[in-house]
Amino acid sequence: MPTRRIKASPVKVTGTAPDGQQFESTLEEDFFILLRFNRLVAGFESQPLTLNWLDEKNKIRDYTPDVLIHYRTDLPEAANLPPMLCEVKPDSNDGSESPRRRRPPRKEHEAENRLKWAAAEIHASRQGWHFKVFRESEIRTLYLKNARFLLRFLERPVDSKYEAGLLEHIRKWGQLTLRDWAATIGSTPERRAQVLPACYGLIARQLVDVDLSVPLSLDSVVKAQPDA
Repeated sequence: MPTRRIKASPVKVTGTAPDGQQFESTLEEDFFILLRFNRLVAGFESQPLTLNWLDEKNKIRDYTPDVLIHYRTDLPEAANLPPMLCEVKPDSNDGSESPRRRRPPRKEHEAENRLKWAAAEIHASRQGWHFKVFRESEIRTLYLKNARFLLRFLERPVDSKYEAGLLEHIRKWGQLTLRDWAATIGSTPERRAQVLPACYGLIARQLVDVDLSVPLSLDSVVKAQPDA
């Protein structure tokens, strides 16, 4: 649970994600979506710890990083990834997420950031972790938009009688557009509407390969995974 209580704010968005993790901004909420969608992530903790650091006047200050990410040990591609302590920051120096904020946000202090992030790097290294600052431009991408859409099919899966057939067809053809893939089972528009949720579920679980760095559409190319 967070080491620092997240309070309601009249000037920024705060809230709780479906998995119970609290966030202090819409940018943090977006970052949590990426973590929940990432198959390599076993779990993550919001505001996991508070560190002490010395400012330019040698005064002891507190710093609470935003997230600690834990990776899965049952997947070969993630088994050797150490936990990652993270800070989530807007791109712009003023930290504003919306032109409609009710008052000017606090200015970022670059020298202060360097000192507290150095303290976080030292602490992370001692724990065998990594520390990284994630900027808005890394988070708010087309991939995020696709992840937000597909997350419902990942976290609230519905048993589908179509999945086995869809996987069989994509293995047979190697690659198809999403439209044509759904049409291998759904020969009518009504039937395709029933089949598409199963398609999205397989995409969300990464049992097929789709480029999610571009907008997901019925024209997206779906490719078979070698072990699908």
